[in-house]
Amino acid sequence: MKVVVLLSGGIDSPVAVYLLAREHEVYLLNMDNRPFADEEEWKNVRELAKRLREVTGKPLPLYSSSHGPAQGEFKDRCTARYQCILCKRMMFRTAEMLARRLGAGAIGTGDSLGQVASQTLQNMAVVEEAISIPVLRPLVGLDKTEIIEIARRIGTYEISILQSTGCTLAPDKPAVKAELKLIRAEENKLDMERIVRDAEEGLEEIGGEGGGRETEGATEAKEGVKVTKEKEGGER
Repeated sequence: MKVVVLLSGGIDSPVAVYLLAREHEVYLLNMDNRPFADEEEWKNVRELAKRLREVTGKPLPLYSSSHGPAQGEFKDRCTARYQCILCKRMMFRTAEMLARRLGAGAIGTGDSLGQVASQTLQNMAVVEEAISIPVLRPLVGLDKTEIIEIARRIGTYEISILQSTGCTLAPDKPAVKAELKLIRAEENKLDMERIVRDAEEGLEEIGGEGGGRETEGATEAKEGVKVTKEKEGGER
């Protein structure tokens, strides 16, 4: 099955890509948060995509959509404590549009239950309500230690912790138990049809590598984690 997976410069989403790519045909989508993130964040995303192609042996085409304009409208016209939820709903809408374009059956994320404000159980439900396509969350039952362990094994951790300025719009007191009716009221302050249309028109493919061939020496590790060996025999 084709799956569109949201990829950021953080630790979690590259691990989700890696796990989903074992069974599915994965397409990557980065929501470009500039000017509310820096150039280093975007560079890290491209390096992560490159490493994930190496470790999976899959082409993993990378798409991008400009997320900054929508984020700016949420910041200027909506209640600050809902910024993360409005952001995530927009990300899901964009991923769904790309999935429809590519004929994908689901989207995937690096959500891990309770790690950040938008990933409480109630907020996950509110975010997912924005779309109709299934959402795959391979990390949802893992804790941070387990996720970092996998990231180290596959060689993405060192890239994810490179210096960059993450989202500068995260509120000091984000909503952790958002009500759907209140989120809809916030979105009603905006021309969401235009915002969604602009995001769709801004989707572009950045590129992919690998030609779909499995990397030589790819093996299944004992605890369900696939680790790619280099031809010389060492782990990256």
